[in-house]
Amino acid sequence: MTSSLSQFLSKHAESSSLWQGAALYQRCLADNQTTLQQADGLYVYGYEFLGMAYTVYIHRVLEKIRQYGIDHVLFVAREGYLFKKIYEILTHHVPTAVDAEVTTTYAYMSRRSTFLASVPQLTTREIVISNYRAVPGGLGGTLRYIGLPTEAFVPLAQTHGLDLDKHIPNHWDDTALLSFLNDPAVQSLVRRHHQQSYDSLRAYLEQCHFFGENRKVALVDIGWDGTIQDNLVRAFNHLPTFPLLHGLYFGRREFKGFLKYSGSFSNGLMFDIRDRNIHQRSLNSCVELFEKGAGAPHASTVGYERGEGGLAHPVFKPEHNTSRQEEIAGNPAIAVMQQGILDFAHRYAQQLKAQPFEGEAMLPFTRGLVTRHLGFPTAEEARQISYRLGQHAEDMGDENTRSLVVKPEKFWAALKSGKIKSAKRALRLSTWKAASLKLIGIPGVHFFYSLRRYLSQPKDSSAGG
Repeated sequence: MTSSLSQFLSKHAESSSLWQGAALYQRCLADNQTTLQQADGLYVYGYEFLGMAYTVYIHRVLEKIRQYGIDHVLFVAREGYLFKKIYEILTHHVPTAVDAEVTTTYAYMSRRSTFLASVPQLTTREIVISNYRAVPGGLGGTLRYIGLPTEAFVPLAQTHGLDLDKHIPNHWDDTALLSFLNDPAVQSLVRRHHQQSYDSLRAYLEQCHFFGENRKVALVDIGWDGTIQDNLVRAFNHLPTFPLLHGLYFGRREFKGFLKYSGSFSNGLMFDIRDRNIHQRSLNSCVELFEKGAGAPHASTVGYERGEGGLAHPVFKPEHNTSRQEEIAGNPAIAVMQQGILDFAHRYAQQLKAQPFEGEAMLPFTRGLVTRHLGFPTAEEARQISYRLGQHAEDMGDENTRSLVVKPEKFWAALKSGKIKSAKRALRLSTWKAASLKLIGIPGVHFFYSLRRYLSQPKDSSAGG
């Protein structure tokens, strides 16, 4: 059966890139068939799904590095941990994929560790951003989100009649808040902490060989809103040594519009919200799965400290942090899945070496594979993710976590005890609705949810890849 399928796909591969991608994928599966039949379910998931998605993405990164003449590549923590490994696998098998002069660095950066360096003064913009992220705790939550010490601002807030823990619904015209933001003492305190963060981040970036006149630097990261790139541009774009910066992201959204008018470039190489079709929207339905799948075992970076000789060292989220404990609990399962991903990357690289092909030609099939796995997961796939990968934590250094998939026993227990709102809330807070509905198992619900999602897609003549 496998042999006849491979022959069929190879025969049709010349007719379109969809078939070409399918044929390549089938060869990679056939090369590892014995292992896949006996392997852990998460290894199989990594090999058969995420491996193709991530490897095609990095293949496209290689093409863009050559196309744009990139000098230096920063693989941004924490997803850059796996992306750099895939990059090294591809360039090991195909050394000519990029120029030998191109250098790489794994950069310990996050939204949290780069945010304060880009905020010389506190404005309503920062409140809007924290509200977008649903940060709890009113103005105090905004200060924590930025990286400012909340306790230092308590006396100043009290002077203006503000409670840092109280939500401010109309921040744009709240008299007390605007008075607080216009207080020179407030802004002086902000600038003091901003300068410390700015100096430390600049020192760290210099160690990462980021700066240089006429330099072209790429950020390789999971992406989404491009917050880190925007922070770097806002903080350092005035420097003559600031490089021509390219964000080469797995996915790109534009919900906050950070990069719309930025003095830099950004592309979503696997997913871009500007390409309006069902495959793009399918990937966007659970971006957290891709973050978990590529995540490093180490904690997220919350800042930098200066050591001997002025060297800047990353400071990580504390190990005792609740959300960090959730990450640690899921690390063994993620390691199994990542082994499957890397084994697939090796098979893909061998195919690329034997018969070179374009990464872009792999996109139609790969995006279809994403739609199948995210829009129509099997119950077993949903169960593996729900019970073994653990909670998803944000990279802002806080305690907040979210479930990728709601566990059915939690949903049904709430429903049977009459807590309908709790059951609905658990479903609403899960990041992967299609998998949650599949596990809950109410006949027809997943079908109608998927049908509604499909019918709500914007019409686009380019849909389908």
